Amino acid sequence: MAITKTIKNCSGWLDMSQSVSGVILAVFLWTHLILVSSILLGADAMTWIAGMMELNFLSADGHGYPWVVTLIAIAIASLVLVHVLIAVQKLPLSLRQQIALRKQMSSISHGDTKLWVWQAITGVGILLMLPVHLWLIGSAPETIGPSGSADRIWNDGVWMLYMPLLFCVELHAAIGVYRVAIKWGAARDLNSRARMKKIKTIVSVVFVVIGLASLLAFLPHA
Repeated sequence: MAITKTIKNCSGWLDMSQSVSGVILAVFLWTHLILVSSILLGADAMTWIAGMMELNFLSADGHGYPWVVTLIAIAIASLVLVHVLIAVQKLPLSLRQQIALRKQMSSISHGDTKLWVWQAITGVGILLMLPVHLWLIGSAPETIGPSGSADRIWNDGVWMLYMPLLFCVELHAAIGVYRVAIKWGAARDLNSRARMKKIKTIVSVVFVVIGLASLLAFLPHA
């Protein structure tokens, strides 16, 4: 009995940790995209945001501390690692599990199960692409700004990474927050769940549009 109770407690703790870490990462992602979208307001607006992120108001020369961005990148990478290590326990990694999942999806058309599959697929994509993005930002934080970011995105061809990464992270985040809300009782009936799905879709579309517009806004500065 004691062992069973310990296992249940551990499982509950891991489930909560996955939910909390996922929501934190989603909120950070959306905040990050809003800050980056300052380029839509002009070069001066993004320069000001970048300076604030580097705490330039605390430095005597006004140049700030770019290593703050590196610390943020390391913190996000660490949180992502924790999230992945917990989430991977629920993935159908074996061939037997994958076959069972395909059979279930072919016989039962369940919308939330399909969302979970998309979340798993986008999660794998994020796992492959996000480390590259964090390395590019964390290893050269002083380049963040209208000209430096534009040069990286368009002249160095990093847009080929950012485009699919944008779609992956937005789908993954929106689906994840939706599933966390469902899991912890935010939707008490089917109508509430349907409304939440619509909100999820709207959030995804809005932030994908913001992300694409921001990438294009860097083009004149390249």
